[in-house]
Amino acid sequence: MKYTPLLLLLLLATGMTTAVAGQKTDNQKETQEVYQLNYMEREPGVDDYEVVMLVSDRYIRIDNPGEDSGYIIYDDKLKTIFSVSHFDRSTLVIREFPFSEDASPAKSSVEYLELADAPPVSGNGIYNYRVYTGKDDAEQTCSEIQLVENILPEVRAMLKNYQQVVSGQQVKTADNTLSDVHGACFYIDQVYNAGKYYDKGMPIQEWHSNDRFKLLTSYKKVNVSRDSFKVPENYRQFSVDKDSKLLIE
Repeated sequence: MKYTPLLLLLLLATGMTTAVAGQKTDNQKETQEVYQLNYMEREPGVDDYEVVMLVSDRYIRIDNPGEDSGYIIYDDKLKTIFSVSHFDRSTLVIREFPFSEDASPAKSSVEYLELADAPPVSGNGIYNYRVYTGKDDAEQTCSEIQLVENILPEVRAMLKNYQQVVSGQQVKTADNTLSDVHGACFYIDQVYNAGKYYDKGMPIQEWHSNDRFKLLTSYKKVNVSRDSFKVPENYRQFSVDKDSKLLIE
């Protein structure tokens, strides 16, 4: 199993900040109440780092605290991701590209089990959502996600839509051919990942086949400026297709 010991899940459960109403301000028109999600993430060759996500009823904003290189905005109305880079004053624009998992060159199965010994989070049990391919001795785990049912349904819906836009971009640029470099789990987990686990519950811990790890450490409601979800108007915008960059503005 790729998840961490139950002790860490216990620390997570006892340390999880429940969603509470943010304090009202005198200037309601300039601020809005959103969910703030705090994550600890890890990837090969990089020290653990913190990620903060703000989720409103239309937008997601993703930041690495302490870094001023840029941020990501997802607009659910436009089904578009804007990846803002201050370094070269540019914005990568990723628009929705509908896809079907049936087109994947690799097929997967799901194992969904309750972790009976895990402590509850906000009164709800923790489940393990494992995506795998193959059978018996040839079975290969592509991702393992520990999630909590019945919490943050509106946040989960936004995160699923965001994941589908991310994966649509991957589908758009992938060659759809299995190889030693791009095996079955690459296509199942990193290309044709439709985020179906969000239908089951809120992920609190994730392991993916590219050895990326993600832990939700807290969530709460906060008031933020509406400008938090703006994309710089004076930055050049571009998109990326399979072979090249395309300048939009």
